[in-house]
Amino acid sequence: MAAAALRTAARHLAAPAALLAASQSRCNEHDERLANLKAEVMLLRGENARLRRALDGDSLDVEALRLRIADFARERDWDQFHTPRNILLALVGEVGELAECFQWKSEVARGLPAFSEPERTHVGEELADVLIYTVRLADVCGIALDECVPRKIAMNARKYPADKARGRSDKYS
Repeated sequence: MAAAALRTAARHLAAPAALLAASQSRCNEHDERLANLKAEVMLLRGENARLRRALDGDSLDVEALRLRIADFARERDWDQFHTPRNILLALVGEVGELAECFQWKSEVARGLPAFSEPERTHVGEELADVLIYTVRLADVCGIALDECVPRKIAMNARKYPADKARGRSDKYS
């Protein structure tokens, strides 16, 4: 029960130090458990601080986003359903919903100038769903996007050097 209270306090950025102080008066047999709880609180504090910076800041932190999405699923006990296959199928469904935003339109210009504000909002929501499921899929597969995305961009730069690929959509190799 004390562990749940500590986790709740840390999640809500309450004052877990007060709860820890009360826990310290327990007998010696709980010292190891207390040390583990303190470490967990510190971890949660760090995660919450990173989440706050990522969600309130100017940039999108992929790791903070991963943590927030995982926490969202954990709070709802959805981890049991989040297998790689299920997440992938959900992702495909969201890509389909995004494609519907463009279905039956002629060529769409950058910035979506011909879209109404509700249509632009809908595109943003579907893009967010695609990103959320992509990040979640990487997480359940144990793939670190912050490592593999830069590596893939570097591979693409070698595969499609600017001097050979500039202005071309066809394969030059």
